[in-house]
Amino acid sequence: MQNSPYIELHCHSNYSFLEGASWIYELLSRSTELGYSALAITDHNNLCGAMEFSKAAASFNIKSIIGSELTLIDGSHITLLVKNRIGYSNLCHLISIAHGYYGTSKWNEDNRTNPKLDPKMLRKYNAGLILLTGCRKSSLSININNDEINKAQELLNSYINTFNPKDVYIELQNNLVQGDLNRNRKLVELGVKNGVQIVATNNVHYHKQDRYTLNDTLVAIKNRSTLGQTHKNRRENSQFYLKSSEEMFELFKCHPQAILNTTEIAKKCNFNLLHDIDYKFPSYKILNGYSDQEWLETICRDEAIKRYQNLGKKIHGVSVTQRLNEEFNLVKKHNLAGFFLIYHDLAKMAKQIAINIGGGNITSFSNGIQAGRGRGSSVAMLIGYLIGISHIDPMEFKLSLERFMPDDSIDGVIPDIDLDFPRNIREKLIEQIHKQWGPSRAAMVGMISTYTFSGAIKDVGKAFGIPIEELDKVSHALNNQNIRSIDKQISIIHELNSQVSSKIWCETIKISKQLISFPKYLAQHPSGMILSSNSLINTVPIQPSAIPGRFICQWDKYSSEDAKFVKIDLLALGTLSQMQEILNLIEIRTGKYIDITRINFNDQSVYEMTHRADTVGIFQIESAAQMQTITRIKPSNLTEMAYEVAAVRPGIGVNNSISEFIKRHQENKENSQGNPSWEYDHPYERRALERTLGIILFQDQINQLSIDVGGLSPLEADRLRRAFNMGSNKENRLREIKIYKDKFIAGSKSNGIPSEAAEKIFAKFNGQYMFPEAHAFAFGVTAYQMSWLKYYYPLEFYVSLYNQQPMGFYSVESIKEDAKRHNIKILNPAINISEEKFSIYENSILIGLNHVKNISVSEVKKILRERNLNGRFSTLGEFMERTYISRRTLENLTYSGAFDLFNKNRRETIWEIGLRYKPESAQKSLPMPVIQDMPSLKPLNQMEEMGKEYSVMGLYPRGHLMKLLRSNLPKHILSSKDLISITDGYQVVVAGVVIRRQHPSAKAVFMTLEDEYGHIPIIIWPNKYEGLRHVLSQPILIIQGKLSKKNGGSIIILSKVKPLDSSIRVPRNFKNWR
Repeated sequence: MQNSPYIELHCHSNYSFLEGASWIYELLSRSTELGYSALAITDHNNLCGAMEFSKAAASFNIKSIIGSELTLIDGSHITLLVKNRIGYSNLCHLISIAHGYYGTSKWNEDNRTNPKLDPKMLRKYNAGLILLTGCRKSSLSININNDEINKAQELLNSYINTFNPKDVYIELQNNLVQGDLNRNRKLVELGVKNGVQIVATNNVHYHKQDRYTLNDTLVAIKNRSTLGQTHKNRRENSQFYLKSSEEMFELFKCHPQAILNTTEIAKKCNFNLLHDIDYKFPSYKILNGYSDQEWLETICRDEAIKRYQNLGKKIHGVSVTQRLNEEFNLVKKHNLAGFFLIYHDLAKMAKQIAINIGGGNITSFSNGIQAGRGRGSSVAMLIGYLIGISHIDPMEFKLSLERFMPDDSIDGVIPDIDLDFPRNIREKLIEQIHKQWGPSRAAMVGMISTYTFSGAIKDVGKAFGIPIEELDKVSHALNNQNIRSIDKQISIIHELNSQVSSKIWCETIKISKQLISFPKYLAQHPSGMILSSNSLINTVPIQPSAIPGRFICQWDKYSSEDAKFVKIDLLALGTLSQMQEILNLIEIRTGKYIDITRINFNDQSVYEMTHRADTVGIFQIESAAQMQTITRIKPSNLTEMAYEVAAVRPGIGVNNSISEFIKRHQENKENSQGNPSWEYDHPYERRALERTLGIILFQDQINQLSIDVGGLSPLEADRLRRAFNMGSNKENRLREIKIYKDKFIAGSKSNGIPSEAAEKIFAKFNGQYMFPEAHAFAFGVTAYQMSWLKYYYPLEFYVSLYNQQPMGFYSVESIKEDAKRHNIKILNPAINISEEKFSIYENSILIGLNHVKNISVSEVKKILRERNLNGRFSTLGEFMERTYISRRTLENLTYSGAFDLFNKNRRETIWEIGLRYKPESAQKSLPMPVIQDMPSLKPLNQMEEMGKEYSVMGLYPRGHLMKLLRSNLPKHILSSKDLISITDGYQVVVAGVVIRRQHPSAKAVFMTLEDEYGHIPIIIWPNKYEGLRHVLSQPILIIQGKLSKKNGGSIIILSKVKPLDSSIRVPRNFKNWR
């Protein structure tokens, strides 16, 4: 029962980063147990958890009071609580100012990382706020403790004169800390003298007393020190938890009114963040007399005529006019015309940026090609295709609108549209939006950085004083993805077992488990941006980003969605940068412009290349798992390519659905007219699952099943799907899922579906990631386009793939090997012909100078500038005299082969550098001959040369490590080429360099070995993996297992593994590519 006369008004959640030791739901759950009718969350200098708190409090039927404990410029604290909308807006302003926001694009860097508020700002932003004078770190408490009564009086006068006197309360705290009683007595006397009321709080930092150790540990982590060294920073005892009214009355038995005043204050706080938020949808100004709706329809119809010629044209039985009218009606119903027009402007802005970057010479953009492309369910909108934010025609692929925009209602939730851009365009676009909209109306979405287990064990271990070397050893050896098996992992790895059996290690692991997913700090979301017609700071605090010119709002994507913000996602997609460069290189080399939107999308030669798993460097189909599925699915059109892209997702692997889908797909290809060997769990599944053979491949199908089977409305269906993925708050997620499951089962019963079948269908739903159908088609088209470019223009493909690194799954050495399999030769850098980046040279790929380790951008520019102005270099001595490059760079260029044209003996070149080298700052002198001082040295052997090139470039263009090692291996060890002729089911032994370890959320672990002929896929079952993790972390492995060639694929099922014999010599600088 909610009958407690006490309400906690000073409470910190774990959004008081590295201070609060309890989750919001834990605080609310405990408040319910204590009979609280309300609770205030007052996190330090932020409102990051305010929306989550408000939502969760509603589900607990507890009144949520929004507040914050602010740090002032002298380091003291005050506590502010929100009464109404004006008070909330003022609190947002004060927090923003404390973080260094001053209403312009300028900010104070010190405030960004160490927020502090000038108390003068309280004079402007005080209305609608209740002031609690603060904890023992408040100026008032400090003055009282120091017996500086006059200062205390002056400070209290300033508060009374600034705030409504009835909203000023002297805050009392009794945590059984020495001095609390004396301070409280003096504070009460001060209050009586000035007619100011008192209020009791407990400065809560955890919901239950046993969480105090975690709180102490967090404080030590925050101070980057050990527990022993931070005793002055930590709380004095374990009394800072949520207490019952009985406990509080006992602590304040001399001042009972301080307890009763908590409920009086709670009555004053009537702001509900879920309903009273002051956010205005960004408006779109049209100057030609059209309404938003009319202008959008005009733009779309004009573009549709260009693309289809005839608006009556039917595609899959639906005319363009019919589809447009359906979408126009939905847009009008939900008042989204301005929303789409903003995206239309962004598309035009991005295109202009692309043209500017290319100096106006890029044919693709001048011919109408989009600078970016859409992803996600928004690709299903024909409007999106026509206004330039999508690259595929949704009518051609029969994409449904239900997932993106339910017809019944979107309940004020703004559709989510994600746009991908090449990296260079995306950065300029964000900069342009910030300039055009201004920092108060455009801000990046926040992102809460959270603890993984390895990060937690390092931080906690440091706090407990464990040596860093031990922490690194343990964190690297343990599997982050399987926290439940940590104890088992330790017992298997013997050196860990002896290391962590001590009491201090047991406590470290215990605390680290508690920290998993705990918030660490507010970061910037990689792509999300919020736009508003009025100042965002009325709605949420904003603070400067670490990136100059950008600002972050203090809510993450989940809170932003709950606030119904217009969020645009501008993502940098490396493959688009790669595509952009490929098309430019083709045009430069051939003079031919390739319109990538008009290539043959049914070219079976391209599809057959993918059937061979020849997909290294190809977007969405290059991972080990994707290579295994594509050789079995064997896509022959864009629809099947979308299936391939969608299949390898965690949500599909949960119920073994990938294998089942492949089996059904192969059966369907072989016998498309016959009866399938599988059945639906109920005929009502047919509409949702017929096209994917009874398997859930797309998010949309969960929605459709919820509608058809469970009788949910489209909006309810989408909420059910979202409930499975509500972020890190497990309690809220499970509660929400149960609500919708009950509706689903009840609706199924109304539809005449047996409960057993309904339960079976609902069990197929899960919270693991799946693609929306439209998203899979969008990425499928991109995957095909990249496959087409690799097949027909491999030279340009590999040059751009190198220049866009880091990207994808493979090291530069593995990319080199793949290029060789396409008859593309990689050349070592050459000082007289290499450019800054990788480039095409005589139908080969020439490594760029910037790829050599430790060479700076300025050094590369200096070399190129000197070469362009005064001609090529004829000798090493001349190069050194003309460029004055640092000695380390000279040596790295030597080992890369860049000076081989002067002398192929790299040992002698290093010797000559030593004789000639003078720092640029040294006094110039006449070049002296050194020939008389040059000895004849033995050249590097191939193993030494390989090791040096690995160390300075990460690759060895002239060969593969396994080719050098093959002669030292037993004859029974097979190569990847030998496996081609081996039949299914045979036991084989192979060896290779580990180039990929992939541990998806499904049951198996995938590993890829590479030898001098190609890739060797390995699959490891969990029971094997846990016992062999330590061995499997080695860079070169010898693996025994059964060769499986079922369903068109080829993979070895591991049974035994051992590292390369230590007697076999390997280059010292050979890298372990994980």
